[in-house]
Amino acid sequence: MSLRDERGFTLTELLIGMTISIVLLTATLTTFNSLYRIEHDNDARLDTVEVARNALDVQARQLRNLAKRLNNTPVIDTVGSYDFIFQTSDPNRTWVRYCLDTTNAPASTDRARVWTQESNVGSAVTAAMRTGCPAGGASSTLWTATRIVADHVTNRRAAQDRPLFSYRCTSGTTCTASAATFDQIVNVSTQLLVDTTPGAGAPELRVATGIYLRNQNQAPTASFVTTPGSSSRTVVLNASASTDYEGRTMNYYWFKQTMPALASIDCASPTVSATGPVRTLWGAAGFIGESITLSHTFPSTDGAAGTTRNIGLVACDPGDRYGTAGISPTIAVQIPN
Repeated sequence: MSLRDERGFTLTELLIGMTISIVLLTATLTTFNSLYRIEHDNDARLDTVEVARNALDVQARQLRNLAKRLNNTPVIDTVGSYDFIFQTSDPNRTWVRYCLDTTNAPASTDRARVWTQESNVGSAVTAAMRTGCPAGGASSTLWTATRIVADHVTNRRAAQDRPLFSYRCTSGTTCTASAATFDQIVNVSTQLLVDTTPGAGAPELRVATGIYLRNQNQAPTASFVTTPGSSSRTVVLNASASTDYEGRTMNYYWFKQTMPALASIDCASPTVSATGPVRTLWGAAGFIGESITLSHTFPSTDGAAGTTRNIGLVACDPGDRYGTAGISPTIAVQIPN
């Protein structure tokens, strides 16, 4: 067909042109839709990761301000791979819980959720407050705030066991085995594995942090040696080998024969009472002095030279933590000539 030809396009030519146009348009729309879907999924993943990161930032601030022990009351209540309860040092000494929910719909192992709960009610966590994630029922009146802080968590996807929380302790990993040793935890690590499209698309992303518990006061280690003094029946007691994990100055309390029961020791209240020559501290009538080194002369009522007397030491740090030596078991010291 020439430029001067006025016959136009044939039907066949028109159909071929329309077909080519439709193919090109379909390919363009398919590509656009695919790119849009990928971008949407990436945005959702990044938004979820950002929410998880914000949750860890909040948790890190709370752990850096872990409450200090008062009257021998622990500030860490629950230690688990997917459940952690601790107390903060804010004016209300708030209890905070973080736990992983894989069972309450829509939560599942493919889409777990991390909950946080807070409580200013009472001075201790009750058993009901540890039940379920999040704890509900009667305990919901004790947890005064409950909310989701991370979604699409895949730590336990496909029967995998990748702990949400892990702990480093002053005396090895056994410190997480019982509540009596929780005060030995000095570092808490948290990892969130996040995936909005598990099993498809891009791999899961990892958000992690590790916090040193700067307010976690460790119990000191008490130790002492004895040497004969310069005068008759005198012994020098030296506790300079005692150590404090935080390197702080300690107070030292010495006992003879009658030692305080461990449960009665209260470093915050070292009140000495006296009845004649007998001085009593923490219920023990054998208190003989307070000092890092102590020169003690055994009276004749303790027996002749060569007689052994039991000596005990309590080393207290500036908080309410203590270490003992010669209390359980006792350390026998021989009266020198």
